[in-house]
Amino acid sequence: MAHLLKLELKKFGIVRNVLFTFAAILFSVLFLTVSLVDSMTDPEQTKDSFDSTFLVIGLLIMSIFLIYASVLTARMIITEYNQRTITIMFSYPINRKQLIASKLIVITLYTVFSMAAAYICCCGYIVAADKTFDMLAGSFQLSFLQTWIPSAVISVIVCAVLSLWPFIIGMIRKSIPATIVTSLLAVFLRQLLISQNDAYQESLIQIGFVMIITICVIYFTFKKNVPQIY
Repeated sequence: MAHLLKLELKKFGIVRNVLFTFAAILFSVLFLTVSLVDSMTDPEQTKDSFDSTFLVIGLLIMSIFLIYASVLTARMIITEYNQRTITIMFSYPINRKQLIASKLIVITLYTVFSMAAAYICCCGYIVAADKTFDMLAGSFQLSFLQTWIPSAVISVIVCAVLSLWPFIIGMIRKSIPATIVTSLLAVFLRQLLISQNDAYQESLIQIGFVMIITICVIYFTFKKNVPQIY
């Protein structure tokens, strides 16, 4: 398994994807800047609070990296099945399921670390922007971190779990569009779900339920769809 992970990391293109992460963070910072400047300069609006801005950061980061994870899944896995280039790897004496699992692990780890970096950068930015330009209502308190850190960890975990669904649907349909559309639906359904909660965050019961369902479906996907080549 270790040698497969090394192989997939070489094929992954670390530099290219790190540049995407950097670009995604810059886009998020620009989005936040426009939003904060608008609320600060418009006399009919009140300044955004730290908590509301943190929620925006979470929604923005989750959407960007969940969709991009589906793009990586389509490029690294589904495309190889569609173009039958995966048959070259399957001709070697390697475990097919471990090969696909190594690709998913690389994508998931990239998503997790990129989201963590984006959270740190964006949260650090709003704190610095408020301290310099007084862009947010109130002032930053270290006690905010007691809410922010657990919330960010939950969002990263949820994104990692949801990023498996584009793979599941993509493998069933052997379709790149289905892979991408699944991530868009996942973003939409998550927004709909968390909007019903006062904390605007998944509950532990919801997270547990989604994880159990995902594990079960992933198991059957690996058992039935991974070995198939159409």
